[in-house]
Amino acid sequence: MSLVLHPSYFMDVVTLHHVYNASRVCIDINDSFVKQTYRNRCVIAAANAKLTLNIPIIHQGSTSSVAYCSIEIDNTQSWASNHMKSIGSAYRNSPYFEYYEDDLKQLYAIIPERLADWNLKTMHWLCDRLHITPEWEYASSYRNHSLATYLITAKKEYLEKLPTYMQVFQEKHGFIEHLSALDLLFNLGPSARDYLKNLNLNRGN
Repeated sequence: MSLVLHPSYFMDVVTLHHVYNASRVCIDINDSFVKQTYRNRCVIAAANAKLTLNIPIIHQGSTSSVAYCSIEIDNTQSWASNHMKSIGSAYRNSPYFEYYEDDLKQLYAIIPERLADWNLKTMHWLCDRLHITPEWEYASSYRNHSLATYLITAKKEYLEKLPTYMQVFQEKHGFIEHLSALDLLFNLGPSARDYLKNLNLNRGN
């Protein structure tokens, strides 16, 4: 199965499921940068329920659409260290965070200038940890692909119902769906592969 994907910041569980099941993933960064998407945000489960981590970008001041591939991260702000601290606070007590913490620190130690490059790094980091190895390719022009648009959109009503797995703050908040795949990795570790393998997405009514 081939999948077209606009790379996101630490993709969510539904997106990772599609990557897991794809034999080939076509990366498309020829789209326009749109607000309210996972291009510069991800969502984790923290002590006070959902926490959105936003990456600041350098605004180009254009009234027309701006290409995703040209968006640069505003690295004058200390967002990377803040995100690392937030992730640590959220998952310090998860079963597998300590196994991936050093690798995560190394990932955050070097931030590219372009947002798309950083998102690709986080995507490959997640896939490498879980030994997910599709064939990667890059689109030379924009692919108007409905699933890719759906997956990258943050402010949407998800069509999928995810089965539960144990989360750090589940006793406090109940199971929280549709988080960054970091949540799956830190809570399930290598068993996240079994979760993705057995996941039969129910796209609702």
